[in-house]
Amino acid sequence: MKGNKKFTRRDWLKTASAIGIGATTLGSTTAAADGRYDYEFDTVVDMLEVGADPTGEESVTPLIREYADDNTLLYFPEGQYKLTQYRNYPTDADGFDTDLYTRYENFGFKGDGSGKSVFVAPEGLGSEGGYFDRLWFEVRYGRNILVEGFTLDITADRTGGRFQLVPTGGFVMRDVRVKGEFDNPNGPLLFWVQDPDAYGLVQDVRAPDGSGAAPETGTAVGIFVSASTRGTITFRNCHVEGFTDNGLYASNPVDPAAIQVEGGYYANNNISQVRLGTSNSYVKNARVEVTEEIDTWYTVNMRGIRQADGSGVTVKNCDVVMSADVGSSGGIVSNHTSGELHVKDTRIRTDAPFESPAIFCKSNTDTGYSGGLHAKNVSITGDAAGWSAVDLVDRAGSTFKNACIEQTGSDRDGITLTRSDARIRNSTIDVAGEPLVGDAETRNVSYEGSCQSPHP
Repeated sequence: MKGNKKFTRRDWLKTASAIGIGATTLGSTTAAADGRYDYEFDTVVDMLEVGADPTGEESVTPLIREYADDNTLLYFPEGQYKLTQYRNYPTDADGFDTDLYTRYENFGFKGDGSGKSVFVAPEGLGSEGGYFDRLWFEVRYGRNILVEGFTLDITADRTGGRFQLVPTGGFVMRDVRVKGEFDNPNGPLLFWVQDPDAYGLVQDVRAPDGSGAAPETGTAVGIFVSASTRGTITFRNCHVEGFTDNGLYASNPVDPAAIQVEGGYYANNNISQVRLGTSNSYVKNARVEVTEEIDTWYTVNMRGIRQADGSGVTVKNCDVVMSADVGSSGGIVSNHTSGELHVKDTRIRTDAPFESPAIFCKSNTDTGYSGGLHAKNVSITGDAAGWSAVDLVDRAGSTFKNACIEQTGSDRDGITLTRSDARIRNSTIDVAGEPLVGDAETRNVSYEGSCQSPHP
């Protein structure tokens, strides 16, 4: 305790509504009804009361170090706060030693909302040094870490340090906007949850300004999920756009990790918009678009949703629009290092001059994976020419039920099966080229009709 500069929990309950924090900081969040994100804080520090500069002239990092503690929430009222590098690690220690981290439990940062409370990165932050030099903010290990209601301002030249929450247990990041183009390698946001029974939530987090294109800056991922993740992380209503190396890169963890993408907008990122891998992972109710070519020195392959590793990913009730004249292996792609893929209740449009498939499942026989595509209530429309709407290679046991393919582009085939087999039921395949290339077991299949396009 620092005298009267901290609120006790009782004081906080009396004053929370008056200063606009509300009950979310004390546990009654709208994020989940089962208690998994209900963090409680015994002490709340009003950072203005303890001397934080809301004009952005003086760094608040020393004050964060002074007041960080278990069961403590640091409240930043509306203002501009200069944030130099913060890590829960001794400032005078060299190298990396896991034992030197302070493992906080129930520790958080609360602003008055993105656009009101702003953390400003100093010019050049993240532009030099090794991995840890390029970090802007890190809370590593511990559990129940909250960051809510901030803009992360990286608009200064040569600026873009990574902001990462990597606890052993749970975390919440909510209502956060990354403002400015990320000028350096790696990307602005990284998360993990190491405990298989723990949960992380990333909600209403927006990174719409993308990353730089110059080779000296490397390539940047919008949001990266560490391979060390073994718990469940949910991304809800997020916006990631214009990054040179994946929008949401979340395929590296292995089971039992689960990545759950719910809603949101992912657009015009290189490599993929959403990239998943583990068996319990899914993307649902999201909009995914490639409508503009990314400006990058790196190889361009702008896929929509990519199952890059593992088996069993589900795509459900998504709208995928592919129309840019770019290199791309497809709207929804299952990589050669992946197995079974489920696509349900989803609408895909591939428009000229885009030439790649709406769904492409690559051969996986050389990597030990197996499993086909299972498409149910899937609609594919558009006027992309050439190739095929669906291309399956070495994908035995694939199924199509209530699928609808309407592709008007010249020489566009419907479903191509290469060393694959499929059962097609109650479906429509209306294309300018061949409806089926390869052998399939069909029943009640029509070869003319109209299909539903993605929602506006």
